[in-house]
Amino acid sequence: MIKKIFLFFFSLLLISSCVKKRDLSTNTVVAHILSQPDGLHPYNNNSVMRSYIFSYTQKTLLGLDLESLDYYPRLITELPTSSEDNKTFFFELRDDVKWDDGEQVTGKDVVFSAKIMLCHLTNNSQIRPIYNSVIKSVKLDPNNPLKFSMTAQDINWTAKTILGGIYIQQKSYWDPNGLFDNISFEQILDRSFEETDELSDWFNDFNHADNGYKPENLKGLGPYYVSEWEPSQYVTLTRKENWWGTNDTLLDNKSYPEKIIFKIIKEDASSYLALKNQEIDVTTNIGTVKLMKLREREYFNNNYDSDFLDRYGISYIGLNMKPDGIKHKPFFVDKRVRRAVAHMIPVDEIIEVMMHGKASRQASNVSPLKKTYNDTLELIPLDIEKAKQLLDEAGWVDTDGDNIRDKVINGVKTPFSFKFSYMSSPTSKEIVLMMKESMYKAGIVAEPTPMDFSLFYKNAGDHKFDAMLAGWGSSAAYSNPMQLWHTTSWVNKGSNFCGFGDAYSDALIDEANKTLDYETHRNALLKLQAKIYEDQPYVFLWITKRKFAVHKRFDNRDMYFEFPGLRLNNLKLNSDYTASGLTEDI
Repeated sequence: MIKKIFLFFFSLLLISSCVKKRDLSTNTVVAHILSQPDGLHPYNNNSVMRSYIFSYTQKTLLGLDLESLDYYPRLITELPTSSEDNKTFFFELRDDVKWDDGEQVTGKDVVFSAKIMLCHLTNNSQIRPIYNSVIKSVKLDPNNPLKFSMTAQDINWTAKTILGGIYIQQKSYWDPNGLFDNISFEQILDRSFEETDELSDWFNDFNHADNGYKPENLKGLGPYYVSEWEPSQYVTLTRKENWWGTNDTLLDNKSYPEKIIFKIIKEDASSYLALKNQEIDVTTNIGTVKLMKLREREYFNNNYDSDFLDRYGISYIGLNMKPDGIKHKPFFVDKRVRRAVAHMIPVDEIIEVMMHGKASRQASNVSPLKKTYNDTLELIPLDIEKAKQLLDEAGWVDTDGDNIRDKVINGVKTPFSFKFSYMSSPTSKEIVLMMKESMYKAGIVAEPTPMDFSLFYKNAGDHKFDAMLAGWGSSAAYSNPMQLWHTTSWVNKGSNFCGFGDAYSDALIDEANKTLDYETHRNALLKLQAKIYEDQPYVFLWITKRKFAVHKRFDNRDMYFEFPGLRLNNLKLNSDYTASGLTEDI
């Protein structure tokens, strides 16, 4: 027995001696992320992690203030002015904005960036409809290279700000031979325009995955550049020397840390230990239970500020309304079945058990934090008997007494057993298992199907799924429903993964967008939410609170509702800070 105790303590000592202590005096921020971005291509990737990193490496014409939630000029001298008909908007670039090689940013870079964003040859179908449904052309001022104008297709709610959301790219780097100089916006927006061999070769090169992964190809106007990317481990950003915005007063132009390291930690237990060991400085992604446990520890509170704050976004179960009928059976083509699924999900129990109450329900695709939220829509309660009734009405019954409902589809008896896709993580696994157990009570079988982010997102875009557990990050800014809910976004493999929509819903989206009248805009959005609620392409679940932990060795630890929640570039090392050591064994 004594020998076993000795060996146990010897093992603990050995483990402790292997833990390499980090030098907390270095001006490097280590930020925790759950997964690597799907890529850092300037236009073709679309994950939340990509947007997070882009906030330090790329720049747009406009920014959204994290506190006031108002737009402000980022690369331009002032907010754009408009013509009398509110279809043309005028911009002027700041004269101090420079590319890394010292070349001044001009209107030619903006025109080039807009053409690439709008062109159907760019692999950005998930977001392109947002832009090409609004932007008609961007024109240079013949007398001033810093001035340009954008003309909209028609009056549009987003027309004044939409160009301001494109990440500006350097024309001389991407198009040194001027290939796009003689291609008009009319041609760009016409999917049938003649595609030359030269143009085809250019887009093959531009769309290549290397432009989303190789650090030397990841060019941007931000204060940091990608200096290293170790797949599935970390992405390192290094502060640029002689950067154009070094002395700027804008919050997002601060660059106090010399390096920002995004450390990929998927498991809650590992991120918990990383915080205990002070191996990471910032997280907004640790699990609720782990953060609650850490907040009970004096050593953690001595070293970190932490909080739970509301945020914009949704989590949902997406149901494939338009499956191929072969590999993916028509389980969810009937809206009664989709509503039945909504009645099977123990949302309140999952919030209580898995999130310890640190989440809130919502019935709509719009955040309750917004004034355009339709608060007349009632939360759908857990009601297994109601679910059974709806499934009966839809023709899904148990004909053989095996407790699994079935239905004859195209002459073949088909059991209601579907693949339930989710991004692999311990928490997601537990949530899916709780849902599976509840659904089985109504006679349907959910087969948990975990996968990594890249495969999950690709299958969703290709409509190759039965049902999926997923979420969307959001913003205080207007979220154009075109991307998620317009029928063209399903046809073109955009982000309308489930196949929602018809002429009526498309008309509501158009009505919300093609107006400058707030009441017209708001009423159209309220009706669209009601339509989505009725058709149930998503089972809306909850939005968890954003979980913050920020090391006290940095000043400027401000936290916000708006994504990404804080500004890593604004964390200023406090040279007077003395770290408190761990007070408990690991």
